[in-house]
Amino acid sequence: MPPILVNRGRTLKLLLTEDRSMSIYATWLLFAVDGDAPPPLAYRGSHLNPADHHPRDGRLELAAIPDHCHPLVRDPALSAGASEQPAPLPVDFVRLSLTRPAATNEEHPASETTTVILDRSQVELLHRTLGEWLEADMR
Repeated sequence: MPPILVNRGRTLKLLLTEDRSMSIYATWLLFAVDGDAPPPLAYRGSHLNPADHHPRDGRLELAAIPDHCHPLVRDPALSAGASEQPAPLPVDFVRLSLTRPAATNEEHPASETTTVILDRSQVELLHRTLGEWLEADMR
C-alpha cells in the first residue's frame, strides 16, 4: 500500500514511479472504480448521445504539486544567494490524466493514458468555462 498524506482535509496517496522515485504530484480528484467518483462514461462516438446507463470505464485524474514539493524547498541550491530560504510558493501547474480502457477489438487492444500539464491561466480558463457550463440555462 502506498504512503498516505492528508492535505487540506483530503486524503492523498503518494505513488512511486516506475524508477522507484516518489512522484511529486498528489491526486486531488479521481474518477475510477477505486476513486472519488465512478469512472467516466465510455465514449461511444460523436453520433450517440451519452446516457447514465451506458458503460463506465477508464479513469480521469487531477493532480497537483503540494507546496512542500516546491522546487525551492526540495533543492535549496536553486535559491543560492538568498539570505534565507524563501517560503514555499504554490506550484501553479496541474496534471490531468485520462486513461482509455483496454478495448476488446484489435484497433486499440491495450489501455492508454494521456497526461498533460496545465498552467495557472489554463486552469483558470477551464474553471471559468466549467462554471459557465454548469450555470447555463441552455447549452
